Amino acid sequence: MTRKIAKTYGILLLDVDGTLLDFNESERQGISRVLTRYGFPASEELLSRYHDVNEQFWQAFGRGELTKQELLDTRFTIFFRMLGKDVDGPEAEGIYREFLDGSAILIPGALETCRYLSGKYDCYVVTNGTSDTQYKRLALSGLDRYMKDVFVSEDTGSQKPQKEYFEYCFSRIFPECPEIGEAEKRQILIVGDSLHSDMLGGNYAGIDTCWVNPEGLAAGEVHIDYEIQNVAELQKLL
Repeated sequence: MTRKIAKTYGILLLDVDGTLLDFNESERQGISRVLTRYGFPASEELLSRYHDVNEQFWQAFGRGELTKQELLDTRFTIFFRMLGKDVDGPEAEGIYREFLDGSAILIPGALETCRYLSGKYDCYVVTNGTSDTQYKRLALSGLDRYMKDVFVSEDTGSQKPQKEYFEYCFSRIFPECPEIGEAEKRQILIVGDSLHSDMLGGNYAGIDTCWVNPEGLAAGEVHIDYEIQNVAELQKLL
């Protein structure tokens, strides 16, 4: 049974992919389309290999080792080169992005949960996705209507889990405060499925964390304040 949080929050920072939207399925369908376009079967093996390559690129981006544009322009070039085929990276990205822009697969209970939460809390989106894509998907899903603001890494100049990203978010949430203190941070809870981007980011920012952990993974040294299996549990937790 999900225990009720005794602590009072006023602000929720909500991750998108893996928390509110089923990005894995959208990605799967989009990559299948790209593979087919270049003459490869959309097999489980190739989908898994792309996932591994893509994850390495996003981790490098999170560490500040490459820019977002470099990531988008080269991930498909590297992936298909591993398969023995030279492709135009930006062209492949365009095929994938066109599909992804129109894909907004809600995780069960996400829309109802955001509707419920928005009546009690100030809800904000925090995401590392590409701006145009994320705004379109939030609008298609209907999630945008329940958010006070949306913070996409591409617009902020930094990304989760970097402290600078959260400082940008705080400056927008508390425009009257040049520098927020512990009193403001105690009002905030971040909810997300990524141990690295969301939970570690919350640790860096000095705010409480709620990990959406459907697979029951171990947190290691990352501090977690609350843990749930799916976002719908927030209605009982908060």
